[in-house]
Parts: sequence; C-alpha cells; structure tokens
Amino acid sequence: MKYSDNAVIIQEYRNVFRKYAGKGVIDMDACLKHTFSFQIHRLEEVVSAWDGIIPAYRQSQFLIALIKKGMGTGTIGHFTFPIENNTLLVVPQRVLYSSKYFTPDCSGFMLSFDMALFSKQFFPRNIIASKRIFKKSVKPFTILTNEQSEDLSAISEYLIEESNLQRIDKDEMIAVKILELLLQCDRYFSGAAPYQNLDSYSEIIESFNELIQDHFSKEKSVQFYANALHIHPNYLNFLMKKYTGMTAKQMIVDHLFLEAKALLASDSLTIKEISYILGFSSPDCFSSFFRKLSNISPSKFRRQVPRL
Repeated sequence: MKYSDNAVIIQEYRNVFRKYAGKGVIDMDACLKHTFSFQIHRLEEVVSAWDGIIPAYRQSQFLIALIKKGMGTGTIGHFTFPIENNTLLVVPQRVLYSSKYFTPDCSGFMLSFDMALFSKQFFPRNIIASKRIFKKSVKPFTILTNEQSEDLSAISEYLIEESNLQRIDKDEMIAVKILELLLQCDRYFSGAAPYQNLDSYSEIIESFNELIQDHFSKEKSVQFYANALHIHPNYLNFLMKKYTGMTAKQMIVDHLFLEAKALLASDSLTIKEISYILGFSSPDCFSSFFRKLSNISPSKFRRQVPRL
C-alpha cells in the first residue's frame, strides 16, 4: 500500500501501540497489517490520536518530525532530549524511537517513507540512504530558526496536498519534494552546533553503532566490536571520544540501558525474563546494572513508566 487515508494509518498505529506497548520495543514492520511507502501527518492529529505517547518502537522507514509548537521529551537511539518549539528530529531506519508530549497543544508535521517510494528513474536510492542526517552517529535533533521552520512547513504542506490529490506524475513529485526536504534538513543540521561541540560523523562509528544494534544482548566487550571492525580497541575508544564524547564501553552500556528501559515498559515480561533477554546471568546482576545507571531499581522504574 503506497498511499492511504491519513486517519486509517493513524488508527492502525494506535491499535499497534495499544496492543504491544506493554511488551517491550515494538517492531512495527512485524506488527502493522499494511505497509506504507509514504505517509505524512499533521503532528497535532498524531499526538491527539496517540494520547501524547509514542512508545518505544523500530521500523524500516525513515522518519522526520518537525515540532513547530510543542513540549515533551524524545528518545532516538541513545540520545534523549527535550522537545520544544521548532525542534526538528530525524530517525534512521530500525533505530529505537519514543516520545511523550506534555500537552496536546502542538503543531507540526510527521513524515515517514521507505525506499520503495524511489525508483531508479528518479535518482539513485543511495542519495537518500547516504544523507548525513540518517547516520546513527549524528545527533538526531536540532532546533530551527522560525524561518527554517517555515521553509520545512511549506514543503510539508505541499506533500500533504499532493498526497491527497490525484495528479499527473504524483509519485515523481512526492519523491522530488522529499528529496528537497532532506537536502534542507541536511543543511540545517550541518549549520547547527555539533553535539557537545564535537565532530559529528565517522564511518567507523556508524558501523560500530550498527554492530551494537545487532549484538548488544550477547556481546558486551569492546574487544569484540574492535575485532569486527578490524581495529585496535584503543583506536575505537579514541574515535568514540572524538566523535561522541563517550568511550566505546559507555556506548555499549548506554545502548543496553536504553533497551532495558524500553523492555521495562512491558507488562507481560517479568524482570527475570528481561534480564535474560538482555544477556545478564541473573536478575540480580541486571538489577545491579540498572540501579547503578538510574539510582532506582527496575521494579520502581517500571511503576513510573507512563501507560497508554
């Protein structure tokens, strides 16, 4: 399904969120009844329909959200950040994303798409996949100026209009306008101050992040990832400090902690089950790990997690 009524898509996401939010990180690719190559929604419609809470999920689509007006918190991968007016956030494929809005009084746009929307006669797909904004080692959010926010809003309004009408070359126009949006986002991210005043992108760090995604529950040593990258652990740590301000071990632990918090939102998984899913030898080891990072026990954290 390439296009569908916005209300239908929003409702389908809501149904999945309500059904699976208590079972850990949601794999939307496996849970949605339909696939959508392209969708764009007004943020206020999404926030209202989803009760202001987007539980932790992953999906093979790219996501771009412009919060022109709104307040809340968001998490993308290992980045957690405040949501405020003119926040632009970008979520790469299969990266964990969640957010909570403090009030339904918000406005903006939420766009997601996959590579099926782009055919080779338009332009090579690697133009999309190679954009810096979709690299997992790049800070996935920035604050725009009012002028920048309005520029992206104009493109988003056009995409909404185009998706709702039957026009000649509709697919081509949507693909071109999304590319224009991505180019603008890339410019805005490049012009923003780097996260923690550090350089923002490294191919090795990008590969390291992808390896963590695949192996974090079984492999927790820096040596394993350094071997997989064919570099010395000291060099991996050097690059991590340079590009993220964290050591390689801190990145592994941070990812594990992020997954733990998402799983603790589950009502159907016991803490014992979560500890083994994450590769801990016992629930006590998991509790000690979690308490060290959060200063509270997993059970207390679970009681504080908001429910849909």
